[in-house]
Amino acid sequence: MSQAFGTQRIQMNEIATIPPNAFQAKFSFVLTVLIFAAVGMIAFMMLVLFLQFHFAGPARQLPHWLILPVFAAAAMPGSVFGFWFAKKMLNKQHWRLTDTELSCGTRGQQKFRLDSIEKIIVGLPVEGISNFFQRAQPGTATGTAINVLAAVEPKWNAARSLWQARGAKENSLLICFKDGALLPLRIFALPNGTAIMEELKKRLKDRLVEDYSYTPEEIRRLRKRDANELIPA
Repeated sequence: MSQAFGTQRIQMNEIATIPPNAFQAKFSFVLTVLIFAAVGMIAFMMLVLFLQFHFAGPARQLPHWLILPVFAAAAMPGSVFGFWFAKKMLNKQHWRLTDTELSCGTRGQQKFRLDSIEKIIVGLPVEGISNFFQRAQPGTATGTAINVLAAVEPKWNAARSLWQARGAKENSLLICFKDGALLPLRIFALPNGTAIMEELKKRLKDRLVEDYSYTPEEIRRLRKRDANELIPA
């Protein structure tokens, strides 16, 4: 049996994150590429102006017929990077857990077999920003300062809630594979993300480590990569 959800079919004994609908995903993808292309073009324009005024002088200008090809070429590096970055972000929104594996990507490009997992550690090392917001409790100087800022800009409250949630132990896992690779998993903000992490802990409870103290070397290794990205052995 299966249950249809939009364009996605979720099998029994299977949990999947539910990313934005197709239009939202495409709009976000295109917007990201355009933003990086525009940033690349602006950086190129600033470089050209700097070189022109400091070396060639203001009288030397590009021929009109060359302006469009030059700016099109200037947009290429930003567009290529934006395409890569947007695809990477889109893939990180798609997670699926079955009886045998955890997969990531719009088409399940990355597959992690459950029998290849050596242990699962509950809680990732807390980042500096999360530490800052964790200390921002009511009655503290930091908490009072953020409350004042939040009265002027409500986004500070949203930022505090997000980073406090990121620092909560139950909202992240470190999956350690038998070959020495690591997968820091923090998908609590995705629809069904918490359900996937809870189900992982339930299915692999014999390999679960609740209380773990990270060594400085382990913290350094984890900070080299973003969460939800495989760290090779």
